[in-house]
Amino acid sequence: MWMRRAGMIIGFSLGFFLYDTPGVSLAAPDWVRIGGTHKYDRYVDMTTIGVWGPTVTLWTLRDFRVERAIPVGPYRSVKMKRQYHCDQRKGRPLHVRYYPQAWAQGPVLYAAPATREWSRVVPGSDDDAEMKVAVVRSYRR
Repeated sequence: MWMRRAGMIIGFSLGFFLYDTPGVSLAAPDWVRIGGTHKYDRYVDMTTIGVWGPTVTLWTLRDFRVERAIPVGPYRSVKMKRQYHCDQRKGRPLHVRYYPQAWAQGPVLYAAPATREWSRVVPGSDDDAEMKVAVVRSYRR
């Protein structure tokens, strides 16, 4: 009897740990390339698009072609949680995570809340492409 209870407690504890652990997701990301430059490709995780009134929140990924550096070490990719205010055509970063390998693989080198300052979305920019993808996806739900 006590073995069964211990197994249930361990199972529930593991489930809650995985649910609350950043970077662990039960749903597989659905990354769609939306732009980039000669230095990086930019993607949106379509499974993370959330709508709250006129704002849309989503996770993006910049996958760099060559290694870059921050004070804690070299990195190849950056995941960023972003929010867009579609009516006012502005966006802001909410959270950022740096990874040592491409496609946000490996341990998180650095994670922190971003500036949270709103900025204008320039037509034709990567931010503009992200906002358009988010708006189209939010209307399909």
